Amino acid sequence: MIGIDQLLSVALKIESKGYSCYAELAQRTRGEVSETFERLAEDERLHAARFKEIFSRISRKEREGGWSSEEVLGYLTTYAELSIFPKLKKEVPEKLEDALELVLDIEKESILFYLEVAEYVKSPVITEIVDEERRHVRTLLMLMKK
Repeated sequence: MIGIDQLLSVALKIESKGYSCYAELAQRTRGEVSETFERLAEDERLHAARFKEIFSRISRKEREGGWSSEEVLGYLTTYAELSIFPKLKKEVPEKLEDALELVLDIEKESILFYLEVAEYVKSPVITEIVDEERRHVRTLLMLMKK
């Protein structure tokens, strides 16, 4: 049965991949660009910790499948498996422009996923994380313009 633990697992995979991509890009670049990637990596690490905290507060009944709709959980899991996980499996491209496109795609997909999760896991922290991911998108777009 699909449950809340699977949603946490998806969120943690997204944040972990974001962290590793940004950390690798920080090592490959210099100056202000490297510092930007370091900051983005740290944000992803903090998001993972915040998701763990949110999901730790969910009741045992909900954790064991007591959600109002298994269909919703199935949808969210399928969305992640088809739209997000294939991108998470990709290596960070050598060319900076290609790497920026990959992390931008992951950020956009994560926003869509988190917005859906926020409909069912009522927590202002998820909304805050979505706002931070949106800032990441803006930052990446600015880097792409340089």
